[in-house]
Amino acid sequence: MKTIFVKTHFLILTVVFLFIKIGNTYSQSDYVDDYQRFTISANFAVQLAEYGELNNKLAEKGFSKFNQINFLTSGDFCIYYPKPKLSVHANVSGYSQVINQQNNINTSLKNTGIGVLLGYTFFSDKKIQLVPQIGTQFSWLNLDITSDIADNSTFTNYFSGDANQYGMTASNLLANVGILAKTSFLINENFSNKLVVGIKTGYSMPVLKTIWTVNEKTLNDGPTINPGGFYAGVVVGVEF
Repeated sequence: MKTIFVKTHFLILTVVFLFIKIGNTYSQSDYVDDYQRFTISANFAVQLAEYGELNNKLAEKGFSKFNQINFLTSGDFCIYYPKPKLSVHANVSGYSQVINQQNNINTSLKNTGIGVLLGYTFFSDKKIQLVPQIGTQFSWLNLDITSDIADNSTFTNYFSGDANQYGMTASNLLANVGILAKTSFLINENFSNKLVVGIKTGYSMPVLKTIWTVNEKTLNDGPTINPGGFYAGVVVGVEF
């Protein structure tokens, strides 16, 4: 496990170094602002997560499988440094699914991710900027399997019945590689604020084995999943 962790971070540093070297080759013709900028944006994307082993175990027990396609929303805060053409991107993201079965069993998940990426402005002019990004993301996926209850059920009656829910959490550390293509439009001449729109795509994958827990106790032999996978979507924000 430690070897995988070291190799992954070595790969990340290597890719960042290549971004800088390649970008310097084109820096003479690039357009770069001469002052630091902050961007707050929202990202609306489709994410193709990989639930293979988890879906197999759910099917063995007669529960519904999850769809690979998720609709991801995220909020991003970015700082762009003009001279080295580097940027730091922090984001919080999430998606959810609920699958209803004919036997009154609901299978649901909710995934939350917190990530940090390092970007490099590979190409920049007054119309468009290309920013490759690489970094890591911590992911928490809550899995719940519940039975439907009758209409007009009371709190007391619900507690008097048998326990009817399975709940567990899957934790992952992901490596994230992507690219952002964006453009901006001046919306406030006095403060130089700009509207930012763009397209972002990439791929994230687990660095370490998925850890499954219930009430802070680890479940052994849990399925390996990738709550990340390929993603692509639109970005809308404001640049200060």
